Amino acid sequence: MTRTAYLRVYQPLGSFPPEERQHWLRQAEAAEAGGHISPNRWLRYAALPEGRLLQTVSGGAFSRRVGRELLVCPWRTDLRMLAGMVAFRNSLPDEVADAFVPEQVAIRAARELEALGEQHPEVRSHIVHANWHVPLRWFAAFEDADRILTEDKDGLRIRYETPLDEATARLRHALETLEDSWIDDAVIAAVRELMEWLSDFGDRGLVELDYSSVAGMFSDEELVEDHSAAEVVACLQALEAEDVVRAGRIFGALTDRWTAVRAKEVVN
Repeated sequence: MTRTAYLRVYQPLGSFPPEERQHWLRQAEAAEAGGHISPNRWLRYAALPEGRLLQTVSGGAFSRRVGRELLVCPWRTDLRMLAGMVAFRNSLPDEVADAFVPEQVAIRAARELEALGEQHPEVRSHIVHANWHVPLRWFAAFEDADRILTEDKDGLRIRYETPLDEATARLRHALETLEDSWIDDAVIAAVRELMEWLSDFGDRGLVELDYSSVAGMFSDEELVEDHSAAEVVACLQALEAEDVVRAGRIFGALTDRWTAVRAKEVVN
């Protein structure tokens, strides 16, 4: 099974269209009452179902109550899977692309995405994911105080949570720091892309970084000692102070640790 980490944006229920509000309110109430939410069965198979895939913008969602306010993170599973399918095919050499995503399937997925964009231009993905690692740029949206160490049936897990406006402000500050430093342009572009994605959601809401199954690639001791967000903050502070040696040492240690983890993708 692919190990995956997630970055999720939760927004107040009132941020969504009326029909979606009612849909997710009922779903949240059912979840709180112990009800079951059916998954999209077609995602289990390596073929698209018949008919339109994106007939509705509703569907499943994560929900979180903060005080008396209900925050919602739509799964948009169909949207993310179709976009991922097209992007994956485009990343492959032409000689092998059809073996993974046949051209006709990719064309159909692209048409579905185009139709959704025309009919519901306000719809966007509230979730981004990364396989076999947590991208270092994600940590720039958080501080060590946002870190939550939990335990479930699969063992220890790490999550970070912070208000949406704070996450966006931190990324904007990180971007300014990086632009004034020696950091590679590709790193700067990746942080800018992440900041722009968060900025599209406005100021109200919650951002969650979830190690999810990536946490299973570490021992319990390693998870307890993992403070990657704090190290990213320390690296940015060193850059601001023009302490290039310290910044390089911190960044190098972080990169080495996460590169070693991500190398398991190749082994897998």
